[in-house]
Amino acid sequence: MTPIRLLDLFRYYKQKGHQTAALQELESAILEKAPDVFNRDQQWYQTWSTPVAERAPDWIITRRQIAQVSGHNEALFDDLFMNDLNRLTKAAGMTSLNQRRMLVAQTCHETAGYKYMTEIGDRAYFTRMYDNRSDLGNGVGDGYKYRGCGVIQLTGKYNFSRFDRWMEQNGMKDDRIMEGTDYVANKYPFLCAICWIEENNWAALCDRGDIYECTRRLNGGYNGIDDRIWYYNRAKNYILQ
Repeated sequence: MTPIRLLDLFRYYKQKGHQTAALQELESAILEKAPDVFNRDQQWYQTWSTPVAERAPDWIITRRQIAQVSGHNEALFDDLFMNDLNRLTKAAGMTSLNQRRMLVAQTCHETAGYKYMTEIGDRAYFTRMYDNRSDLGNGVGDGYKYRGCGVIQLTGKYNFSRFDRWMEQNGMKDDRIMEGTDYVANKYPFLCAICWIEENNWAALCDRGDIYECTRRLNGGYNGIDDRIWYYNRAKNYILQ
């Protein structure tokens, strides 16, 4: 016969009369064997009444740092956002001080302080700009579906497919990635940049701490360089170790 577990009893406890009566009978039986068991100084009661502190997240870029550099309130950056940022940092090997500062500074600029995580425009604009673009792997209707996504604007069905393959090859297969921007921008706003970072050796450039070199590789020029420098200086002020 399978023994009864207290956890199972409490799981189905609905304060019914017969349930309460049974618990009172159980309590009496326990007290007969161990009169002190329900005293408040018992270890089981201390465990019951004192929550175990949650383990601090394993983040090498913190919520406070992101808030300080971006200039926004910490409450705007939920755990999903922070977990994905730190997942990219580790996956791309961008863990040095210079790399973390540069990553935050550049992505702050690209998204206006993480305000815009998808490309700005309406469906008609994306249809006109991106539908049937062979260089992006797009067919009819793909322009809007695979519009710019995440912190460096992953764009086009081909690039989404590369990210999908990277995820599968690294043991993180997600069958929803090819749903497009609406899903990926929310779930993987940072990690979706991994293929570009790896293929452009951007982590190594960021480690040198040269804002101009990193901007040229990311942007193809120096567009927004003053804003990028402003964010990088803030990153140096707030990301200290």
